[in-house]
Amino acid sequence: MSSWETKPLGERTLNLDRRRVPIKSSDRKAGPYPYYGASGVVDHVADYIFEGLHLLVAEDGENLRSRKSPIAFLADGKYWVNNHAHVLQGNSDNDTRFLSYVLQATDIGGYLTGSTQPKLTQKSLASVPINAPGIAEQIEIADLLGTLDDQVASNTRAADICLELLDVLAARVAFEAPPVPLGTVASVARAQVNPASYGTSAVDHYSLPAFDVDATPVSEPGAAIMSNKFLLEVPAILVSRLNPRTNRTWWAEPRDGVPAVASTEFSCLTASDRASLAGLWLAVRSPKFMTELVRRVTGTSGSHQRVRPDDLLGIEVPDVAALDSAVLEQALSLVDAVQSARDESAEVRRLRDALIPELLSGRVTVSDLAARGKGEAA
Repeated sequence: MSSWETKPLGERTLNLDRRRVPIKSSDRKAGPYPYYGASGVVDHVADYIFEGLHLLVAEDGENLRSRKSPIAFLADGKYWVNNHAHVLQGNSDNDTRFLSYVLQATDIGGYLTGSTQPKLTQKSLASVPINAPGIAEQIEIADLLGTLDDQVASNTRAADICLELLDVLAARVAFEAPPVPLGTVASVARAQVNPASYGTSAVDHYSLPAFDVDATPVSEPGAAIMSNKFLLEVPAILVSRLNPRTNRTWWAEPRDGVPAVASTEFSCLTASDRASLAGLWLAVRSPKFMTELVRRVTGTSGSHQRVRPDDLLGIEVPDVAALDSAVLEQALSLVDAVQSARDESAEVRRLRDALIPELLSGRVTVSDLAARGKGEAA
């Protein structure tokens, strides 16, 4: 194993901030190239100013404190970057991908300025200490972690394709089946529970933030979950009543022996069996239902618009109770493919998250992992 050394980030990178150029929204011309800001892609434009692999780091924004999304992320190909993200590249002795993993795992709280709007200046960013081995070992670590991230990305694409096919099927069903109120084809799980009653036992928590991150419930101690939640005892489809312009349709299937709860911002729809529930998915993904759901919101705040539970059940949907069994099985097959891809991604992320602190501290090397794998195979 090569020796590790701590140096300021500025001594490990080339800073290309001088090439950043913001484009006013009124001047942007739509095109194929990603337009990056502090939290990722914010638009697509007709031209680019960067090409190749670079490390982008948020310069400002509340995300620097909350870390709800990565503050350091890689951009590759051809793209534009505005003045809200620093643009870095590893120098001849440092791998750009490796630095992205280290920086994302680093606590930068002490390097931020600004009380109302957090800011990470170029000078402060350059002073962040980075402990790293030689470039050969950096590349080994980045290759391993990158392989895991690629697997997650592949599974995400597969799930997205299946979801698109489900929406195509939902549109076809909506054209062929007569309309009925949602309440005639769906039951609603209304039982609530105080998760604190589970104490330190693990609970699968279906929350809006969890859906927005990776559509995977968070496993956490019941005592850590605040306020009453819906109790999920059978498979259900969760339909968010909060800000329904954002699609949050979620297939929730409790694991054996693990309590499952859902935010009361959802309506928890159930059916007699899994195939019928898949048909119900088609109902709540029909174009007319989605449009009407948005129309029925109450509240004037753009961040707090809700649909009343009874209003949701009154919205007309295709009569999926009369669908042919072959259609239901097709829908169920696609739903299961989505869940399989998401479950595999969750396992890979858990492995990656367990490896990152070990690899980035030098306590474990890629060679160690390879030797361990060979031993287990033997």
